[in-house]
Amino acid sequence: MTSADTQEKFSRQVILPGVGAEGQKSWNEANVLLAGDGIALQSAASALSSTGVSKITLLIQENFDPSFLVSAHPQLSVEALPLSEQLPSFSVAIVVSKDAHLRRRLNRLFRKNHQAAVFAWPSASGYALFTSRYLNGCPCLECFEVLNPKAFSKGSDSVERLLGSVAASETLELILNGSSPLENKVWITALETGISVKHEIIPTYKCPAKMIEDGAKVTP
Repeated sequence: MTSADTQEKFSRQVILPGVGAEGQKSWNEANVLLAGDGIALQSAASALSSTGVSKITLLIQENFDPSFLVSAHPQLSVEALPLSEQLPSFSVAIVVSKDAHLRRRLNRLFRKNHQAAVFAWPSASGYALFTSRYLNGCPCLECFEVLNPKAFSKGSDSVERLLGSVAASETLELILNGSSPLENKVWITALETGISVKHEIIPTYKCPAKMIEDGAKVTP
């Protein structure tokens, strides 16, 4: 698709004061790393595709079939890679998963490599979202987790579609502006009560990711 075709297709976005031609170009040229689970993954890919992001690098885990994502979004360039310690280059990562092990593993990789990421997971009746560019290592997701374990309690699968779209929206903000008002914060929303809280994260010596980096032994 040519630049003119792109501008025409996304003309309604281009006229938005916060986007413009340069913002749309940034979205079109972005490469988003995507990891997580089924419906939330599909929802994030749909939101990114509809906004003009043209490439997704999908980190796949064992027994995960990425064909549904490719067939659902033929206009996207989707590269599927196995999850390993060596991550490819990308603009921003999205991790939408209730798998605590996956979140921690990726948090440590992003932290080590100073790569921007957005995490989203079901929490109680709603969801939680964490954003960081990992500029200084900590604060990171595990700084928050170790001090606020209740925020990682079991949530409902029914919010998975919402998880994907919320994480994609935050990712688009990062690509567009290079930063976000939610950076280094956890945004927790309880759908039963409608209460929404933004919890600022501070670095802590109890952070498992930092302890491992310093050579300490940390149990899972």
